[in-house]
Amino acid sequence: MKQNRMNKIPSLTLTAWLLALPGALPAAQPASDSIDVEGVMRVAARKLAAFDVSQPKKTAYPTDAKGAQWRTVGAADWVSGFYPGSLWYLYEYARDQKWPEAQAWRTRAETWTAGLESQQFNSSHHDTGFVMFDSYGNGYRLTGNPAYLPILNRTAQSLASRYRADTGMIRSWGKIDDTNKFTVIIDNMMNLELLVWAAAHGGTTRGGTSADLRKVATSHADRALELFFRPDGGTYHVVELNPRTGAVLRKRTQQGKADESTWSRGQTWAIYGFAYMYKATGERRYLEASLKAADRYLARLPADFVPPADFDSDLKGLEFKDSSAAAIAASAFLRLHRLVEAPALKKKYLDAATATLRALTAAPYFSKGDDKASLLVYAARNYHADPNHALTNTSLIWGDYYLLEALLQYRAITTPPAKIK
Repeated sequence: MKQNRMNKIPSLTLTAWLLALPGALPAAQPASDSIDVEGVMRVAARKLAAFDVSQPKKTAYPTDAKGAQWRTVGAADWVSGFYPGSLWYLYEYARDQKWPEAQAWRTRAETWTAGLESQQFNSSHHDTGFVMFDSYGNGYRLTGNPAYLPILNRTAQSLASRYRADTGMIRSWGKIDDTNKFTVIIDNMMNLELLVWAAAHGGTTRGGTSADLRKVATSHADRALELFFRPDGGTYHVVELNPRTGAVLRKRTQQGKADESTWSRGQTWAIYGFAYMYKATGERRYLEASLKAADRYLARLPADFVPPADFDSDLKGLEFKDSSAAAIAASAFLRLHRLVEAPALKKKYLDAATATLRALTAAPYFSKGDDKASLLVYAARNYHADPNHALTNTSLIWGDYYLLEALLQYRAITTPPAKIK
């Protein structure tokens, strides 16, 4: 398949271009200002444990909440891995901080992760990366449980089966054998991590090799770089392709305001996903893409560091915000802080992450009380003009997951290593 030239930032001018962006970073507090990670983790522990107690069968996974009770979904839903993943993050923190209840957190995480085992064979959607890498992936990282490895590799194989060479991409939505329509969404960048990781741990495509698995991930990322970015660094949500030729049929939105608007969470998926691909491959074009998306996000960010559900929204008020997008961005910025080399850029992204986390761990976005099931409030699954609609002015389980992930990164970066006695 013939591909068009990618829209790239000249690498020789990248640092100067980023630092010179007008309004690229709203005024942030110094990164050295502390965030109460322990306090947030204690609140998270209380709320995550409460949900665990409320579900004796451990088969219904939280998705969203307007109040004190999570709405739940089954294992096959795209969000099912975020609650087990959150439990793994609590275990990681509890273990490192030597909480006496650390082992209990591991047991909870293992129990809820086990409920997803069947999803290794699920090839009906692209989100098995979210489902299985957040759960089994974190579990393997933290425990080295050998039983988790073949499950992860089998999941990667199932995900890669949605790849079509004629398009160079993984089909996000729709039946795997649909010959009339091929839909890809920017969210799919987040599922490439599973493929690259599995390729390095013995995973293969069906009938292929580990190299083939890695090639699927890089092919998808390269076409996403080509197709999803606008010249200003904003991103499209959905691209429809001809499944036989890979030609673009339409670029649109499903969860944003309009086809040419910028859905804020989609922008954060791009920042995060391309940052990972650079970390995994060392290919500078992926870093350039991540930085381009990051700086467009920052240039449009309001003063409180939490974006509206869509950057082109003219709706005012907290009920039209998306705190989950801010949590994803915070984690992505901390990853960028580690990846870039220029001291000014490292500071820039650490400051952005710190300011975002400061906003997300205080009122009005952080909920300490039991009247809310979640840590984060004022999130939006989709852009919607009605604040009473289920899609907006809500809490989302992935917002809590990425908040915990970001806080663990923040603590690792800002806490000096213990002195050896």
